[in-house]
Amino acid sequence: MSAVNKVLVVGGGISGLTLAIALSKQDIDVVVVEVSTNVRNQAGVGLSLQGNSIAALGEIGLAEACIKEGMAANYLNIRKADGELLMHQPIMQMGGTGYPGTVGISRSSLHGILLDAMDTKNVIFKQGVTFVHMDENPDGVLVRFSDGTEGNFDFVVGADGLYSKVRRLLFPDVKPQHCGQSVWRAGVPRPKGNFTTELHFGGPFGAVGICPISIDDGYVYIVDKSEKGERHEGAESSREMLDKLQSYSGHLIESCKSSLLESNNVSFRPLEWVLVEEPWYKGRIMIIGDAAHSGPPVLAQGAAMGIEDAIVLSQELSTSDCLDEALSRFTSRRFARAKMVVENSLQLCRWEVEHSASPNEVSQLMIESQTLLSQPF
Repeated sequence: MSAVNKVLVVGGGISGLTLAIALSKQDIDVVVVEVSTNVRNQAGVGLSLQGNSIAALGEIGLAEACIKEGMAANYLNIRKADGELLMHQPIMQMGGTGYPGTVGISRSSLHGILLDAMDTKNVIFKQGVTFVHMDENPDGVLVRFSDGTEGNFDFVVGADGLYSKVRRLLFPDVKPQHCGQSVWRAGVPRPKGNFTTELHFGGPFGAVGICPISIDDGYVYIVDKSEKGERHEGAESSREMLDKLQSYSGHLIESCKSSLLESNNVSFRPLEWVLVEEPWYKGRIMIIGDAAHSGPPVLAQGAAMGIEDAIVLSQELSTSDCLDEALSRFTSRRFARAKMVVENSLQLCRWEVEHSASPNEVSQLMIESQTLLSQPF
């Protein structure tokens, strides 16, 4: 019993690939189109998969591969700007005691795990292709693609990120908004002794962190205030980021500084947010993941929410023979949880920008958020 037999997924990122794998395990045929031409070497440095996202990946048999490939931990370190250790902060195991609290992993490694897990019997993956037109009809959705082909699908899912083309089609008035912060990131060799996220507070910026993503690699990041439209690009980005780190010290930071100018993966990104009100679909076309809900990465839940969306959607589509019923149940399971993550992330972001909350207030909201995220999705 399934509400659909053939699904188009627009977007070959984390949410889209997870959905394709989950649907294929239910013998649902999937076509994935991705506008970029090299998903395996996806742009970006790394990310932290929190316990709830590891548990969700466990639903499709990929938790252990991610844990093995990345760096797992059940605590993080909080330090002063000079590197002095203030405390070991336990990380709530939001996926249950069977999974670590967090796993740092490179984006290319995570994409590789997802790509290798796709069942080519049920999934067709087209890179360098996107849609150019969709026309819903009594038999499904007729889609024309940029490579000149077309196909008819029972259901279409836009998992095409914050600047979603599918969202513009369904909800043209909903646009990402700047949240007042930006993040600098640089890939670096993992500093000796760096086994978990190291957060440095008390300097001129909101936070400076170091995150290990494999035995050999890590990344350093700076969360800073920024104006809407601010950009930093090109060869000078490494020098600008190094200059910002001069107010921070300690052996971990110094290790990052020593290799930053040689990094070929330095980026500056203004942080934006978006939240589409429920439901996230019209007719036979839907959006999930960052296309529907995205906030600043304060809670490290961006990938987790997209992975959870994909797992829940596959469950509902495969256990109902009525599409409207499946999508209604999906909405009841997902909207409030995703909305909480966006709203609480924005509140934490505002507090950082305005310096308007006490450490206790910040800690309380983070614990409340993590407690809710520990509940089944």
